Amino acid sequence: MRFWPYEDLPPHMTPVSVVVTSYNHARFLKARMDTLMAQTYPDLDLWAIDDCSTENNVEILRGYEGRRGLRLVLRDRNAGLIPVMNQSIALSTAAFLVIAQCDDECDPHLIERLMSAMREHPTAGLAFCRSALIDERGRLLGDDFSLRERAFRARCGQDTLIRGPEMARFLLHSCVIPNMSAVVIRRRCLDAVGGTFASDYTVCVDWQFFFRVAESWDVAYVAEPLNRFRQNASTVRHRANDRVVNEYLQLLLPRGRQMKLSWRERCRCRTRHMYLWAAHLIPPRLKTLWLVPQQLGLVLRYDFLALLFLAPAVVARIVELAVHGVSRLFPQEAS
Repeated sequence: MRFWPYEDLPPHMTPVSVVVTSYNHARFLKARMDTLMAQTYPDLDLWAIDDCSTENNVEILRGYEGRRGLRLVLRDRNAGLIPVMNQSIALSTAAFLVIAQCDDECDPHLIERLMSAMREHPTAGLAFCRSALIDERGRLLGDDFSLRERAFRARCGQDTLIRGPEMARFLLHSCVIPNMSAVVIRRRCLDAVGGTFASDYTVCVDWQFFFRVAESWDVAYVAEPLNRFRQNASTVRHRANDRVVNEYLQLLLPRGRQMKLSWRERCRCRTRHMYLWAAHLIPPRLKTLWLVPQQLGLVLRYDFLALLFLAPAVVARIVELAVHGVSRLFPQEAS
């Protein structure tokens, strides 16, 4: 394993690489950059990678070039988010890494607080914080914590260390780390789990990475909402909505079978996973119906017993629509 210098230096002397992944969303980019420039953490190794944006991202980023040492990388061919995230890993030189998505914002104390958590918990492979959810105008919609299952809310009402096996159970229910902008990653951990993000996922690449971390590392949690996670219709998850359930099933079903769960936990997980499928089946949409045979094949391949829980999940979905009406026709994603 590569030795990362500076990891054991005093907190004010430990560099953190911060890489902004830029592709369009230009109307949000200035706020993204301003909140990074305002970070109270002193030693930042700042980069921005533009993935051939068709908007004026490069013009905006050039206005920040050199500020706090920011270096700008312009790709000559659009590659998509995952290759850019892997390029972020290759560029970074510090023992800790933040991958900041270009449409999010953050509190000035984000990196300082997350690094304090990493210092306090040396067994943590990453630290993340609660996220405020904001709309396209920056208005507060709520926070991700209120969307979590009861067990997570009971466990994580304050700053804490989540042990790896416990984190894996939380992830089996939902992606409790809302997005990469809320995370500081320890490079020793990243190297130990493969050193790259998996190219066989589009929507769930971060979720799959967090599962890999939880296999051998703990996770530090900061309960304050220091990340501002933008909700808008042009995110990767929204654009790939027709494929998202395939990735849910591919990611969650085999892990549910492999993990040592009690009978009750296994039933809860299977119900949850079948509900995620039912939520995309009902109401039916022509653009997603053609994927149903693929999805059925994934269930039969990875956990055919989960089909026993499909009927209750369908009933739960129908009841939900009846109670909440059209505002819930297109449910929030599992994360």
